[in-house]
Amino acid sequence: MDPKPRVGPPNAVILILAYLLLPIGSEGTVTPLLAQETRHIPVSLEEVRRIAAEGHPEVQAAQARAQGAFSQWDGSRAYRRPSVGVEWDALRTNDPVAAFGSRLRQGRFTEADFSPDRLNRPDALGDWAVGVGAEWAPFDPAATSAARAAQALAQAAGLGAEWVAEAAAYGAELHYLESVAAESRLAAVEASAGSARENLRVTTRRVEEGLATEGDLFQAQAGLENARAQVIRAEREIHDARERLGLALGWERGQIPVPVEQDMAALPDLPVPARGDVAVELEGRPDLLASMAHLEASAERVREARRARLPSMEGFARVGTHSQAPFGGAETNWMVGFRVRVPLYSGGGLTDRIEALDAERLAHEREHDFRVREAEVEVSEAVRALASAHEGVEVARAAARASGEAARLMRRRYEENLVTAADLMAVEARAAQDAVGEVDAAANLAMAAARVRFLSGVHHAAQTRSTSPAHHDVESTVPMPSTDPSLNLGDNR
Repeated sequence: MDPKPRVGPPNAVILILAYLLLPIGSEGTVTPLLAQETRHIPVSLEEVRRIAAEGHPEVQAAQARAQGAFSQWDGSRAYRRPSVGVEWDALRTNDPVAAFGSRLRQGRFTEADFSPDRLNRPDALGDWAVGVGAEWAPFDPAATSAARAAQALAQAAGLGAEWVAEAAAYGAELHYLESVAAESRLAAVEASAGSARENLRVTTRRVEEGLATEGDLFQAQAGLENARAQVIRAEREIHDARERLGLALGWERGQIPVPVEQDMAALPDLPVPARGDVAVELEGRPDLLASMAHLEASAERVREARRARLPSMEGFARVGTHSQAPFGGAETNWMVGFRVRVPLYSGGGLTDRIEALDAERLAHEREHDFRVREAEVEVSEAVRALASAHEGVEVARAAARASGEAARLMRRRYEENLVTAADLMAVEARAAQDAVGEVDAAANLAMAAARVRFLSGVHHAAQTRSTSPAHHDVESTVPMPSTDPSLNLGDNR
């Protein structure tokens, strides 16, 4: 007799499955996968835009880079202020020059020190010195251009952070619309499933009365199962859209956003610029302003290289004490002066650097022109897509209305035994398809309007960009966003 077969998986398989279902958390503890708490948080469209513009990781990273760029700009202007340093030196030497100078600084030079033997072979001498020095370069044309280049780069980084925030808000808005559209599709397919259940009930009654065949009953059952499958798919699409929306908001796992609008018709009316206003609003787009700032920075770097040939002036001062012992009597001395540097020849390196930077400036200029042209084309495409979406909504709405009325009439004729079940199933399938098509057309219209607002900068133009007093400078050539770390660069439009 064969041995009794084993029932159930082996112990090793059970351990593997248990390990997969018990992921290890960041603290090293084992957390059951099903024990993770899920919170459903209602949000509105405006809240979604604001949260994404503030909390998305890419926005926060761009803001950090912008803050670093503004700090570099501050550092580039440090040459305008004097630098002060403290020095402390301890020396012991028998070098003739060092010994001679140290005795002079300590005020201990005597007539006997002029002896040739002591001058040539002095005894070892200790010198303890403390000094305070300052340097200042009030006139440096190259450093001035370098500071202006850093200023333009800081402005570009700040404007770039604003554009990243706009893009994050736009992406979250699209996911929000996807989620609302999924809710509307679920409502449409649930209505279709209700009709399928009613058809099955009527068909079952007619079969019992001998007015329909079993084939009609099977068709009604198939129609109901197809409607159930569509409901399941629509429910999955809702969960997927909400999870993508949570990711766009930068939320942690387990926090699920739920749109407060459950239907496309309930969405708020948002402004859409007219075709003639798009060009004006396009001029204020942060990404194009950032591109212009990059171009200005490139031009300033060329000026910096050219100004390196100009003279620069530097002033300096120092006060110091020298003594033979650490706590002995100290002799104080000071000096004040200035120097002028005039570069005459750099071996040709400066000329090569100017040519390289000028070529880079030309590349930035060509890229900026292309970005502007590309933005104009994208906006034109978006405006045409919006007009097409408006027409698509009207067509889809009319089709859904007509097919719904046709299904209602066909159902009545079916109940009166004037048409077959196959005829009814075909008409109702078309009605369900047109109902979903109406939802898709409404979602397409809302997304097309959102794209026009995003590309034309209408959200950015609706607010005033502020300039931080801490970074206000008369040399500014590009509008600057706020650099206060407590403020959000994405909202500083």
